[in-house]
Amino acid sequence: MTTENHDHDHNHDQNQDHDHGHDHGHDHGHSHVAPGTSERRLALSLVLNLVITAAEVAGGLFSNSLALLSDAVHNLSDASSLGVSWLAKRISRMERTPAHSFGFKRAEVLASLVNTVALVGIGIFLLVEAGRKFLHPEPVVGQVMLVVAVVGLLGNLFTAWLLHSGSRESLNIRSAYLHIVMDTLSSVGVIAAALLMMAFGWTWLDPLLTLAVSLYVLRESWPLLKTSIHILMQGTPEGVQIEPLIEEVESQPDVVDMHHVHLWTTDGNEVFLEAHVTLCEEARSRTDELLAFLSAHLGDRFGIGHVTLQFEFAACVNGRCSGLDILPGSEGNAGFKGKACLRKPQDRGGSPGVPG
Repeated sequence: MTTENHDHDHNHDQNQDHDHGHDHGHDHGHSHVAPGTSERRLALSLVLNLVITAAEVAGGLFSNSLALLSDAVHNLSDASSLGVSWLAKRISRMERTPAHSFGFKRAEVLASLVNTVALVGIGIFLLVEAGRKFLHPEPVVGQVMLVVAVVGLLGNLFTAWLLHSGSRESLNIRSAYLHIVMDTLSSVGVIAAALLMMAFGWTWLDPLLTLAVSLYVLRESWPLLKTSIHILMQGTPEGVQIEPLIEEVESQPDVVDMHHVHLWTTDGNEVFLEAHVTLCEEARSRTDELLAFLSAHLGDRFGIGHVTLQFEFAACVNGRCSGLDILPGSEGNAGFKGKACLRKPQDRGGSPGVPG
């Protein structure tokens, strides 16, 4: 695993009383795909799932089995998950460019959104078709349904074997592995339904099984859809709360306040923070040390790997934080003094880890 840390501190003393600090911790080793899961295995699993999906679609149409078609949709959801994992593996090797300064990891989220929307649409269609078949039962060719379901079961078992080792090392692969296991159980259900229909002529089992599988796919798709949209709308990353973060920063002796806070993620893993931090006048000579401490502290406490802080020594007025907007009648940070600035230097002892 390669880790790159860059600390930049730019002080602008030419008519401006602020500085920008950037601390980026790039962890290129936490890809969605586990190192132990080779790209070849992912590609093979993806191709195998697509073949199973195509076979079930053909078999479903030929046998007039809606249950096979719904199982094909379930397999397609697994293929989508594997495809996104494979895409993440490929994208992780691509370098950022001037035209794409954030890199290409958001392509994974876009692919997930497109796949999920498609699955939701197909799932709704199958629900409607299941209702129609309940009202107007149609004969099903059980023999074809049985053969195709057995082929799907064998394919799912082989795919599960391919992904088993990686499922212990990667959450994304584990998710795909569990979906494959569910697909295996779904194939067992289709086999059982085919045998019962062949033995007793219970054609109502076909739309019933379709209904169950379609509802499961829709239930699994909804969280993925919400997460993908949330990330693309640059929502606050899951698991990070802004209020405790601000309180933690403002509890440092040299910090007056933290404002203009923005948190986002590009791919659901890497978390970015951009904020303005107003400091006491006494901290002007220690901005490098304070930046290093805050960046490391926020990374350890909140899991933020990319921290960009703009340090200021004057209050923001009307949303402008250039460092030139000093409150009327104040001098420097005098109009913005609070609990931190009223402390004497000998009482502060500096921020934790920062020389006073």
